[in-house]
Amino acid sequence: MVRPRPVSWLRDHPRAADALLAALIATISLVFHLTERGEDYHDPSVWGALLTLAATAPIAWRRHHPLQVLVVVTSAQMLAEGFKFVGAGWSGVLVASYTAGSVLGSRVAWRVVLVLMPLLFAFVTWGWVRGDAPWQAIISAPVMFGGAMVLGDNMRRRREHIAELAERAERAERERELLAHQRLQDERTRIARELHDVVAHSVSLMVIQAAAARRQLPVDPRRADEALATVELTGREAMTEMRRILGVLRGESKVQELEPQPSLADFDHLTASAPDLPVTVHAEGALTGLPSGVELSAYRIVQEALTNVRRHAGTVHAVDVSLVRKTDALVVEVNDDGRGASVTPNGVGFGIVGMRERVAAFDGELSAGPRGGGGWRVRATFPLVSA
Repeated sequence: MVRPRPVSWLRDHPRAADALLAALIATISLVFHLTERGEDYHDPSVWGALLTLAATAPIAWRRHHPLQVLVVVTSAQMLAEGFKFVGAGWSGVLVASYTAGSVLGSRVAWRVVLVLMPLLFAFVTWGWVRGDAPWQAIISAPVMFGGAMVLGDNMRRRREHIAELAERAERAERERELLAHQRLQDERTRIARELHDVVAHSVSLMVIQAAAARRQLPVDPRRADEALATVELTGREAMTEMRRILGVLRGESKVQELEPQPSLADFDHLTASAPDLPVTVHAEGALTGLPSGVELSAYRIVQEALTNVRRHAGTVHAVDVSLVRKTDALVVEVNDDGRGASVTPNGVGFGIVGMRERVAAFDGELSAGPRGGGGWRVRATFPLVSA
């Protein structure tokens, strides 16, 4: 059973809330007007009741017509005080003043203060001269009126500040999502371009081997058969890489990489290019004969992992890179003993997104996160399917 939430309901229905507030103040004021007796006040009358309603009922429209409500309520209350009718007791004026300050702009609100404050001061002073008001009212009435206006203005500024902060947060979230999407598209474009280069290399090799086989066929059929077998194997690898390319969104890039694509044979160069990190490389199994796309992706994952260590891990005493060639998979793992803060505030790093895209292109698995005892671990598994 859902319990009623009156405060939430009033916030969601401001017109009804204003009407209820006006009805409450008007009812209390009318009851006070009809029941209060005193030598300094006139007896209850129709005119007194009408002035009491005029000083309270307009509060129902305080949000939509704040300036008009303030003028009407203040004028009615002055008339009621001038004719010595017991009524709202300036409660309606205080509510209308607060509303004017919270709805109108600061410049308009202070103009209203400069116009009404002297009138209110003159009215209270006139009442003191007649003996109908104590001298303290000369100070307290303007102060209460101005204080209500200032309080409303401060609340308006606070609401605007909160709305501005919410808008900034929403804009920053949209920008972050757009940046993440752009990084993802750029990484996919890079992966597709690199795999395209691998396929182009394989096709070029097939053309060369096919030409050699055609020349050797009349004079040396055995060597021609070996060349054709190489063409077949290379073609199958090229077809596999082509299928992976189709699984990656290809985009156009204005900057083309002209240097040869790296492989596992370039790991010494990769570790040598990071002299600021204490990198240790461990290799198990034969790392030769791997598909070119797997070698390239493994190299890029280690490269990105080392970049994350350098940027985010803080003080690092050891970075361990291991390459394990199994029967049906290649496992790449990078461990460091830093503080392991290689992610963005929402928990998904752009570099990790790129790693995941690379591994997913080969139907592999990637795990990245803090490891026991401190530090960060990146582990990628590439399935190896026999041709």
